[in-house]
Amino acid sequence: MSPGFSSTPSGRSEDGSEVDLLDPLIFSSQSAYTHTFTSPAPEQRAESQSKQLSPSTDQRQITHTKVPRLPIEVVDYIASFLFDSCPSDCFFHIHSFSLVCSQFRHVALRHYFSSIRVVSARQLASYTDIHFSLTSRNTSRDSVGFDCVKTLIAPSHALDLAPWNPSLLRNLKHLMITFSSDGRKSQATRLQRIFSPPATHLSSWFPSRLTSLTLTKLWRIDVSLLKTLASAFASVKILHLSCSEQLDVSCCWPCFEESSTAVVHSPIPNYFSNITKLTDHFADALKPLTQLADLHLGIFLSDEEMVERHLEHYDTPLAFDQTLRAAFSPKRASLFTGTVLSQLETESITGPISYSVDQDDEKEESHCGACTEVLPFPHGPELCSTCKLVGSAPKVRTRELEASLELARKIKTLRTVGWSSFFTYQVYEPDDDKVGDWRRKTTVYILRANGKVRVRRRPW
Repeated sequence: MSPGFSSTPSGRSEDGSEVDLLDPLIFSSQSAYTHTFTSPAPEQRAESQSKQLSPSTDQRQITHTKVPRLPIEVVDYIASFLFDSCPSDCFFHIHSFSLVCSQFRHVALRHYFSSIRVVSARQLASYTDIHFSLTSRNTSRDSVGFDCVKTLIAPSHALDLAPWNPSLLRNLKHLMITFSSDGRKSQATRLQRIFSPPATHLSSWFPSRLTSLTLTKLWRIDVSLLKTLASAFASVKILHLSCSEQLDVSCCWPCFEESSTAVVHSPIPNYFSNITKLTDHFADALKPLTQLADLHLGIFLSDEEMVERHLEHYDTPLAFDQTLRAAFSPKRASLFTGTVLSQLETESITGPISYSVDQDDEKEESHCGACTEVLPFPHGPELCSTCKLVGSAPKVRTRELEASLELARKIKTLRTVGWSSFFTYQVYEPDDDKVGDWRRKTTVYILRANGKVRVRRRPW
């Protein structure tokens, strides 16, 4: 949506006296008056006002009250409270503020462009036109248009179809792209079109200040995707990838089953035989990201058959009975479990993994996963008491810790590793970012000390 501007020639409000009282409070620069949409320079305004005075008026009788000037930084700080309470994608709420004077308009546009949400290629093209319109009327030292953008949220098809030129967003820090319209055949092609420059090297195509990248509703998270992102965003510190939210629980059981086959939500064991294979390939693909600190991979580390067996609980009671017998069979192998894992940090020396139980974590686990009497229809394994029993929730949680430990040993800069999990007990605050599959998200925190790496689900 393009912001609206005043249709009055001078860009002043209807009550000119209010504008005159506010102008002395703000420092003015010559570049601020070069835009056609801004108010006239103070010298021009004074001349026009003197012409409107009657000839009989004695200019010497006019007294001017001097008031202390208010720095524009203070005005900007005060204005931030106004913009924080308004929707970021609606210019209507800040339109009146922008009509006060040229400096206020500059503040309004800077806050408006700090975070933009694009829904179509046409809207992105309109933003680009506004950017070039602003830059053509200001000096190169002024920060206008896309220079103010720090966060860009857009669907993949908009960036693909629009004249996508990320080099214009020189101060972009966070890029979030949703791939809800892509699938098995189109995701790889779309990624190549968005992240490939026309003739220059891939790494110079994106701004160097971009430190946070989020891709949601992916069809699959694989090695090819990670290599493409690692070569394009070498300075990324926060990488969030997610595809597990594609499991649809909003309609009916057939829709849930169909969505489970349309996305690679659990790559083990069909794509990777075990977590060691998965972490080895993923860590090698992410090696170019030398500043990566927070990594989230929105895939389930439980076996893919867990979702299939969850559907069998309601479709075929006989198969459900056989599953229970297999779960409690004495031949069923028992694995190590724990809530705190540690291992030598040196990658060349593969020492044994130490498993221990944190008493605080044990208390939190006892409160998780309590099934309600009336479950949603449909629902995933996270609300199924049978899946918790048959799937062995403690073993799945331990597998998530083991995978995080392997990544932490191979990528030395990591501080946290996140996964999608059916057995999470993470408590979310109202201010938390609800991105991707945030309800089924678990975060593992990493501690490096005394030559060892330790991981657990609580901050150290």
